[in-house]
Amino acid sequence: MKRIVLSILIVVIGHCITMAQTIKSKEVKNSDLTYVLNSIQKTTHYNDEKNSLFIKVYVVADPSGSAHTEGTDEITNSIYIAVSNDGEWPEQHLFRLTSVYNPKLVNWVKTATGPGLVLTYGAANKTKKVTIQVALKQLVIR
Repeated sequence: MKRIVLSILIVVIGHCITMAQTIKSKEVKNSDLTYVLNSIQKTTHYNDEKNSLFIKVYVVADPSGSAHTEGTDEITNSIYIAVSNDGEWPEQHLFRLTSVYNPKLVNWVKTATGPGLVLTYGAANKTKKVTIQVALKQLVIR
């Protein structure tokens, strides 16, 4: 009898727990966020060895024709770099690089001041290479 009552109790509790966790959806009305998330083309991320700095990079397509290349609808990209530290209430910052033509995220490197993202951009025959040094509160482009 105890086993039957215990089994019924476990089933009832399990049913109550799953009923309390019903997944619901809600439309997000932020048009800027909607645009960014629908236009993401590439992403990368970086965590330092101490897991105290978290970096996420999003390459987002700009509108058609944004490259202003005559006779084409080529685009530039915006690159969003989200930086956060660790903690119960992390400090977070977001940076945006604008109008970057044909960006390629090459790799992450260690710099004297912290992590750096190596990035190439530009027309195929005129590619430029930069390192973006990332800190919690600033970017330095070299």
